[in-house]
Amino acid sequence: MMGRSMLAYIPVNLASLIVSFGGIVILTRLLGSAEYGRYALAVITMLAVHMGLFTWLEAAMARYQARAEREGNVNTHTKTIYQYALRTMIPGWAAIMGVLYILPIETQMKMLLAVALTSTCMQLFLNLGMEAHKAAHRITRYSASYATHHLMSFTIGIILILTTSLREMGPFVGICIATIIVLMIDLPFMYKRMKGGSVEVDRAKRYFSYGMPISISLILTYALASGDVYLIKYFMNDSAVGEYSASYNLANRSLDILFTWIGMAVTPIAVTALEKEGLEKSKAILTDYGSALLWIAMPVATGLALIAEPAGFILGEDVRSGAVKIMPVIAFAGVMNGMISYYAQRAFMLSGKTDMFVWSMVPPVILNIGLNIWLIPQYGLMGAVWSTFIAYTVGLIVALIIGRRYFPIPIPVKAFLQISFACLIMAGVVTAVPVSDDIPDFVKILIKAGVGVPVYGLLCFTTNTAGCREIIKNLTRRFRKTPKATLEEAMS
Repeated sequence: MMGRSMLAYIPVNLASLIVSFGGIVILTRLLGSAEYGRYALAVITMLAVHMGLFTWLEAAMARYQARAEREGNVNTHTKTIYQYALRTMIPGWAAIMGVLYILPIETQMKMLLAVALTSTCMQLFLNLGMEAHKAAHRITRYSASYATHHLMSFTIGIILILTTSLREMGPFVGICIATIIVLMIDLPFMYKRMKGGSVEVDRAKRYFSYGMPISISLILTYALASGDVYLIKYFMNDSAVGEYSASYNLANRSLDILFTWIGMAVTPIAVTALEKEGLEKSKAILTDYGSALLWIAMPVATGLALIAEPAGFILGEDVRSGAVKIMPVIAFAGVMNGMISYYAQRAFMLSGKTDMFVWSMVPPVILNIGLNIWLIPQYGLMGAVWSTFIAYTVGLIVALIIGRRYFPIPIPVKAFLQISFACLIMAGVVTAVPVSDDIPDFVKILIKAGVGVPVYGLLCFTTNTAGCREIIKNLTRRFRKTPKATLEEAMS
């Protein structure tokens, strides 16, 4: 089931891959380092505001869809959330614009933030539809809508940068235009799911009690990941922000796509299993889930660390030199971040104790801020990176310890040790391969990947890391028995 669901989300992840890496490649070339730094600050602010105001609604849509289906009141569930989304978005947008008006920052940054934050208010209604489709296992509709929105936003944004004077504002205008177009298709579909339903205040209160702690915890988690950008701007400058953000986006975003892919495939299954089949079934799914996250993410982080220098050709020259130096540490910090957000957090989500996740994030956030204030003035960007890595490590440990008090989420220790061993051997072999400095950077990457991937795969198969041997054998058996079987059938 997990394999079939992961395959169904491939279009979504291809779109994310294209937009993420296309954005890094193109934007770091079209925008100067200072412009890219301002763009990065706007993105971080946009996401933080969205989490604070709106994520509780999206979390409630995802968590309670299966229960609404079981109880036969999906229309009331959906209508309540959309009505409260409207009641939250309109005054929220007005408050945002008022704060921006009085904020003592330069006019250029005010305009950029105004467009970015308007785009995130508009995306609320799109996101609610996406969460409903995922939770109801309407994967085809979700994939089509998500991929269309992402690719359209990206394309329009690049066109606006090239043909207008909008510069770093262009991508956010592109998001606004794409959101309107996709909503014209998705809103009528969701409106049909609201027919006959009513708006229930008590239901909304329950959703708020569940979702708001998630919003706060996500803000704290995001502060771990991106709060240092504001401190880099304070202690350094916009160009340093651009270098740090380019490196972070290239390394961490690569991992985030993988975590999101597996998470969006497995989380609805785990929730449905808990609601309809009980605790043991949900625990079994999470056992495989945690191992799969590490099995995929850790070798990718190792690979990114090994190819950091030649991978610099992907970035624009203005940000390249500083970005490649910090990429190896960012890559491994990204693994810690992903395990917090996409694994440890599931214990709080499934138990309903989302408020406790908030408290578990407070110590690492405070630690991160303190370390950044101490280390950035001394070590520059590398100080920010080490601060984040240390804080992530503490955050993961604290979240797992507290989370297991409320939900017995498995800790994949055996899989971690096996994967670490395989990654260590892979790194040693790849490092030992002689590569001439005269060949192009992308060829160096291909050579190292061509050596590292089979070495890691062979080691994992030999030790049956994360159960991969059985998956591979099952695939082979299915294809031999049924030559016309699709890949989706083989993974079921």
